[in-house]
Amino acid sequence: MIKTDFGKSNHLFLSYPKGFFNEYETLTPFFDRLIELIPKDIHLIVIVNKQSVKRELLNKFSHKGNIEVLVVNYWDELWLRDCMGIFAGDKIYKPQYMPNYCGLKSEGKYYQYVNKLTKRILTEVYSSSMVDIPLNIDGGNFVHNGKKVFLTEKVYEDNPGKDVEKIIEDYTGLLPIIVGRSCYDVIGHTDGYMAFKDESTLFISEYPKLPYLKRDNEYVQTLKSIALNNGFNVLPIFDRPVDELISCACKAKKTRSCLFSASGIYVNYIRFNDCIIMPEYTMPANCKVDYNAINKEWLTGQGFNVLGINCDHLATFGGSLHCISFQV
Repeated sequence: MIKTDFGKSNHLFLSYPKGFFNEYETLTPFFDRLIELIPKDIHLIVIVNKQSVKRELLNKFSHKGNIEVLVVNYWDELWLRDCMGIFAGDKIYKPQYMPNYCGLKSEGKYYQYVNKLTKRILTEVYSSSMVDIPLNIDGGNFVHNGKKVFLTEKVYEDNPGKDVEKIIEDYTGLLPIIVGRSCYDVIGHTDGYMAFKDESTLFISEYPKLPYLKRDNEYVQTLKSIALNNGFNVLPIFDRPVDELISCACKAKKTRSCLFSASGIYVNYIRFNDCIIMPEYTMPANCKVDYNAINKEWLTGQGFNVLGINCDHLATFGGSLHCISFQV
């Protein structure tokens, strides 16, 4: 059975960016705060790239008692949701992680290396067999309930000429639901818009009726219609995206900014059973609504224990909590 986000969680993978060879190292204090929030009944597996960082991490969090640290030389990948694969107990389904947005598509050798390393990491920790799927899929574009899976049509762009739906169904048994993607969305990940609460219910982003979000509101309404037409119940998560471009490596753009900050995206949370670690953000000065409080109150009313963590800095890299986590 393929692991769902709402299924029982026992283990969580995170990267710890101290000593990374890129700007992600500035997120080290954020990860310190996040690790403190991880429930003690969750086995936390942290990937680092130096023995010295392993010693420091184990000493810093010795009071937690639930941390295992893996040292992987030259590791500096933050987005574990995208690169680790699809856990199914006795199997790990492993599509290729080969993102092709912005300037990343020119870094094929690096991503081949990441694919090799993630296989090694998973086989070191688990005895599950590895099943290679002959598709390029980012894990953030794979939101499923164990029976059906939502992906944006970017999966077609990443796999030209392939029968994507048949390959996914043949390998995983999941029925693909391929949706369009927002005209503003370069990354094309469904986990920026939706998360399964349970097998029959989807949380889908609900945006305020602001002029600059008109096209985004049209898009999420389309997602809701598709979900309802496929027999799902739909509940809101009150997202409030901030109109904030971030720098990227896209040489085709004079502005070198075609990615948007993830600030204000709440649906991209981490869930452990009945506990949700919810992103919190500093809203613009003209925002009159406390979305941090609204979402905490709403999800608490849905039966969750909600813990918050400020994700302002993380969001400037284009992702949030679900993006950096991988659960088994």
